[in-house]
Amino acid sequence: MPVIAMQVVEKTAHEKTDQLFIYTFESPELGRRTIVANLTNIYEIGDVAAIAQLGTFLPEGEIKPRKVFGIDSEGMALGPVDVSPDTDLTQQFDADAPVRPFTLTFRIEAEGRYPSDAEKAGRKLLKSGSGELISAE
Repeated sequence: MPVIAMQVVEKTAHEKTDQLFIYTFESPELGRRTIVANLTNIYEIGDVAAIAQLGTFLPEGEIKPRKVFGIDSEGMALGPVDVSPDTDLTQQFDADAPVRPFTLTFRIEAEGRYPSDAEKAGRKLLKSGSGELISAE
């Protein structure tokens, strides 16, 4: 269960910045997790939130352990939810989607005397990060 509902049991303002809170979330199955969170979603004691566990893959990237102003953060709070603690919310947050093929379409403009010259130049430009992503399906 990469994303699980957990309840706020402690909340503290971060002493080094007024932009963060230190929360302790708890669930019967997983126990306690300390998470440092910004002011996007503010929780109160008793609130239930979706918590992405360490190692979870989300569209934004993998959730990794990190220190925030010296405090270990053990996951990511994704927002308030109206379910019981320990509810698996993995699908609702599109977590840990399987690796699958995608078709990417790029637009790269390259000059050359012949199409083959332009193709070679375009491949070099693509490797260098030039070009515009048109679609990803």
